[in-house]
Amino acid sequence: MKTPSFWYTSRGFLSSLLSPLGWLYGKGGKLLRALKKPHRFPIPVISVGNIICGGSGKTPTAIALAHLLQQKGIEVHFVTRGYGGLLQGPVEVSPSHSPKDIGDEPLLLAQHAPTWVAKNRPLGVQKAMENGAHLVILDDGHQTSSLYKNISFVVVNALQGFGNGHVMPAGPLRETLQEGLRRANAIIGIGEGNMPAGLPLFKAKINPQPVSFSLNRVVAFCGLGFPQKFYRTLKDLGATLVATKSFPDHHTYTEDELLELQALAKAQQALLITTRKDWVKISPSWQKHLHVLDIEVQFEDPEGICNFIFEKIPNLHCHPRLRGDDKIKFTPLFS
Repeated sequence: MKTPSFWYTSRGFLSSLLSPLGWLYGKGGKLLRALKKPHRFPIPVISVGNIICGGSGKTPTAIALAHLLQQKGIEVHFVTRGYGGLLQGPVEVSPSHSPKDIGDEPLLLAQHAPTWVAKNRPLGVQKAMENGAHLVILDDGHQTSSLYKNISFVVVNALQGFGNGHVMPAGPLRETLQEGLRRANAIIGIGEGNMPAGLPLFKAKINPQPVSFSLNRVVAFCGLGFPQKFYRTLKDLGATLVATKSFPDHHTYTEDELLELQALAKAQQALLITTRKDWVKISPSWQKHLHVLDIEVQFEDPEGICNFIFEKIPNLHCHPRLRGDDKIKFTPLFS
């Protein structure tokens, strides 16, 4: 779905018209979460999620969090639903998988830690545990009610905020802000701006990685929940954006679309640039014609967020790194 423009403007006619549906959507989600009994595992689960519909930066934040914990000697695995992928799982992501199989974000996660795609996410956690995980990071897990989460981080991007404050389809919220924050343990705030009060706040920023090409004239395209963030990052780097083209989040590009983008860049005598998340979904024959802007999330106080995790999960740092055939003992989820 392409993000409606009125989600990030004042509460106008369309938002007011759709607000009853948003109320129903929010109440329905709350009821479903209340009816599910979360499964608890012997190893801790950390959720990195958000309250809005895409674009806050939760996947690069999950990757940054995994790097911090890996540096402490903790064996981290990711579990994700694999939005848009055909495979039900649980399956470990491998280089042979395509975005059609597992979605786009698992391909990014798997470059940093073992990653399990499972529509039934408790089964994904069980597989991670069987394969030596000390801890699971649940990517996009804030609305997941089938798992007990030791810590729930909500990622908030200051540029994006919470839009018009309405629940889908009247606005970008997956649930009411009050309900979403009630289940959170802390906020990870990306960028400078107002953040929700009442919860621990860990500040972070997006660091674009160095590029080996000129940004004098670029045509930028992406399929993100909040594409303005990508374009703003390019501008902050000094790029001259001669044209931009936004597609729906998780969009799968067709040959015709790529040909049109290539023709536009050629007509503008500009480079064609996209995000790594979009690049991984494009065929290798087209990838070589594109330039990519890579980013990473950097925490302002990495030791502070690590200490917060260890306080919430006091025995985490005591687990030795597993070797060989060592296994963590567990009770099978289904017998």
